[in-house]
Amino acid sequence: MNILSDLQIEQYTSFRECFLEYPQLTEIYNVFDRMVLNSSLGGEQESLLLTGDTGVGKTAMIDNYVARFATKGSRWAEMTVLKTRIPSKVREKNTLERLLIDLDSRASSRRRRPYSEGALEQRVIKSLIEKKVKLVIINEVQELMEFKDANERQTIANTFKMISEEAQVSFVLVGMPYATMLAEEDQWNSRLGWKRHLSYFHLSKQSEADNKGYIPDAEGKRHFASFVAGLAGRMGFEKRPNLTGDEILLPLFSVCRGECRVLKHFLADALLNALQSSKDTIDKQLLSACFDTKYPYAKQNPFECKLTELKLVELKTETSYNKGAQFKEDRLMTL
Repeated sequence: MNILSDLQIEQYTSFRECFLEYPQLTEIYNVFDRMVLNSSLGGEQESLLLTGDTGVGKTAMIDNYVARFATKGSRWAEMTVLKTRIPSKVREKNTLERLLIDLDSRASSRRRRPYSEGALEQRVIKSLIEKKVKLVIINEVQELMEFKDANERQTIANTFKMISEEAQVSFVLVGMPYATMLAEEDQWNSRLGWKRHLSYFHLSKQSEADNKGYIPDAEGKRHFASFVAGLAGRMGFEKRPNLTGDEILLPLFSVCRGECRVLKHFLADALLNALQSSKDTIDKQLLSACFDTKYPYAKQNPFECKLTELKLVELKTETSYNKGAQFKEDRLMTL
């Protein structure tokens, strides 16, 4: 393996850490900003349910927003936005303890004596107020659906409601597509004033004339091309890679099937190969070699075949959840 120079390492790291904000994300950020403002003004706070399947960029989007409010200081510094998650073993107690840990509170789950009834909730509320938190973003909320009964979900919903009212904070619940099932329950639906969904990139759409047929989606293709162009512009080359012509754009879609995470990882691998080979840009030949290295058992290299023979697969069916399945392993259903 060739050793990279300091400048090349910086170039490669910068691309891996880059974030592209497109219109749908901007609109969601605007909702976040509105919720932060409303928390500052008092009154009843609304919650947002944000869903999207694995790889669409939910975590990157959240991290980028939280970074806007990052402050340097002591562990007791103000924290406008708190990012946390639902623990895999969901109970009201360990959900609140996770909140305290992410708040970096002195009174966390490492406390030797257990909290008395109601004391844990009050500790969370006090810490949120002390740190002037205005927005709590909770990831992995699908854990509330997976193998948890309605009573447990209702208890946590009531706890969140109490925290929101007393600490004057808004909640953003982030999870897999089937987390929308939360909105089917009265205890949750009345608190979810906002709902948004992140989708995979796509090149086709369902025909209005034929519910089962699909036709090319020019707007979807433009959106994907714009995102690819944005990534190309962040690769750090003086000679910006041209990746939006069909001869490269469509094979790139064939590689990622519309999944943001896979696309960025593949282009990061191509960038590393280019730096190791002292290339001044990325072209189709380099992408083809990168594909052979990354997917040696693939039956078709999309960068080597004719466009008329290129097989394009889109991730249309998202992960779902069957509450009525008899066995746990049958409840999650994926493409």
